[in-house]
Amino acid sequence: MISKSEYAHRLERLQDKIHDVDVFIITSRESIYYLTGAGFEPLERPFFLLVPRKGAPTLLTPMLDHDHLGKAHNIEPASLIAYWDYPASRGRGWREALLDLIGPSAVIGVEPSLRMEIRTELPGEVRILPLVEELRTVKSPAEIDMIRRAARHADAAVQQLTAAAYFGSTVAEGIARTRHVTAAMIREVPDFELADSNVLMATWAAPRSAQPHSIPALSDRTLNGPHVALALTRCNGYAAECERTFFTSKPGGWALGAFKAMMAARELATSLVRPGLPCAELDKRVTDFLRDEGYFGDEARLHRVGHGFGLGNHEAPWISEGSEEILQENMVISIEPGIYDKHEGGVRHSDTILVTRDGAEMLTRFPDGLDELTLRGARLGSRIRGALVTRALKVSQGAAVN
Repeated sequence: MISKSEYAHRLERLQDKIHDVDVFIITSRESIYYLTGAGFEPLERPFFLLVPRKGAPTLLTPMLDHDHLGKAHNIEPASLIAYWDYPASRGRGWREALLDLIGPSAVIGVEPSLRMEIRTELPGEVRILPLVEELRTVKSPAEIDMIRRAARHADAAVQQLTAAAYFGSTVAEGIARTRHVTAAMIREVPDFELADSNVLMATWAAPRSAQPHSIPALSDRTLNGPHVALALTRCNGYAAECERTFFTSKPGGWALGAFKAMMAARELATSLVRPGLPCAELDKRVTDFLRDEGYFGDEARLHRVGHGFGLGNHEAPWISEGSEEILQENMVISIEPGIYDKHEGGVRHSDTILVTRDGAEMLTRFPDGLDELTLRGARLGSRIRGALVTRALKVSQGAAVN
């Protein structure tokens, strides 16, 4: 749990960074949560946290959210302001309220994610500054504890997915087990926050496993080839990820070779992690290794080695050759080198990893070996439960993905 004093310290650190602007405007949900601990669902209505160089910040919200955002840290009651709705008649919307709060400020700082609709309404000089994103990259001990908790639930989600899988099982059978992970999260967390917690878990059955950002169909079936079980968990705001490549039949040929190369690349990447290492170098070393192993070209790799975790499942630092970031102690990142073939499928393990003083600590710890991830048959009970799930959800027992 994040203490009130830590929220206050975050605000102080931000104000130390905004000496070149008169006011810094924060609109992203995660950044507002980071500075105030207030969770909300913005939908189409914009929220604004205005932080001056000195003094108390102001939070501008839709009227619908005014009362429940009284829980926000660092915000005095008089500094919690509401506008009517979106869109609103002249004089009652966010634009008029925001301009009134800004006043005659000469220089305004904004986040890179600011909506263009808002940017065009701001007066004076506007500077795009990723200040909150920079603060968020290095985690406090309390944040690390919360990410550890999310990582445990990510491991549990992968366990549920693989427990539901057997040769011919449907994707629906694994997704149906999401309730078990959510229930465990609720039981464990006394101050469970519904708006800032969620579980996304599913299996990408081969050959769809070669499309890691596709959407699996509930009727996809785990037949031959490498399948990928993916779990993204967020518990009271903080996120983690675990992915495992598994098989429901004995692997061979391309799949076996690609799995072994992926494991070697993953071991190399993890061994390189340390404070002071450029993210670009980490990605390049893995890319060079896989090229030497015969896996090269954009279609075979598809993506960088990893990314950061925190309040987002994807945030800085970016473990990519195009990155200018340097690893620091207490950053939390993923390591997930992948290898793909559109006909065979994809192989990829992903772990949530803490950058320590002298290396890396794996926060997700689900088994990763080939023997453990080659599922040999299923008991009759599993098949019966699977049939009941697919029938109850009216899922077609379709063929393998084409």
